[in-house]
Amino acid sequence: MDPIKIALSVASTAASAASAVAQGNAQARAFEWNAQVNDRNAQAADAAGEQLYHTEKVKIEKFRDEFEKLNASTSQGFRYNGWMADGDTPLLVALANASEADEEIQTMDYNARVGQAELEEEGVQQRMEADLKRMYADNARKAGMFKAGQSLLSGGSDMYMISNYAMG
Repeated sequence: MDPIKIALSVASTAASAASAVAQGNAQARAFEWNAQVNDRNAQAADAAGEQLYHTEKVKIEKFRDEFEKLNASTSQGFRYNGWMADGDTPLLVALANASEADEEIQTMDYNARVGQAELEEEGVQQRMEADLKRMYADNARKAGMFKAGQSLLSGGSDMYMISNYAMG
C-alpha cells in the first residue's frame, strides 16, 4: 500500500470535511445577520407605529383648538349681527359644526389606530422573518456537519477500497 496515496486520501477527506463545516457555518452567519436586520426592522416598525399614533393625537388636539376658535368666531359673528346664539339659525349652525368636528376627530383617531396597527403588523412580520432566518441558520450548520460526516465516511470507504485493492 502506497503511503503517499493514503496520506493524500486522508488529507483530501479532512479538507472536504473541514470545508463542509466552514461552508455551513458561513451560511449560518449570513442567516443570523439577516435575522438581526429583521429584528432591527421590527423595532423600527414598532417605534414608527407609536410615533404615528402620538403625532396624530397631537394633530387631533390642534384640530380641537382650531375648531374652538372657529366656533367662538362664528358665535361672535352671530352676536355682532344681533342674533341670539341659542336661537334657530345660530344654534343649528353650531350643532352642525360640532357634529362635523366630532366626525372629523373620530376619523382622524380611526386612521391613527389603523396606521399604528399596520406598522405593528409589519413588526410582527419582521420578527417572524427573523425567526425563520434563525431556523435556516441552524439548518445550515447541521447540513455542514452532515456533509462533513458524509466526506469522512466516503474517505473511510475509499481507504478501505485502497487497502483491499493493495492486498488483493
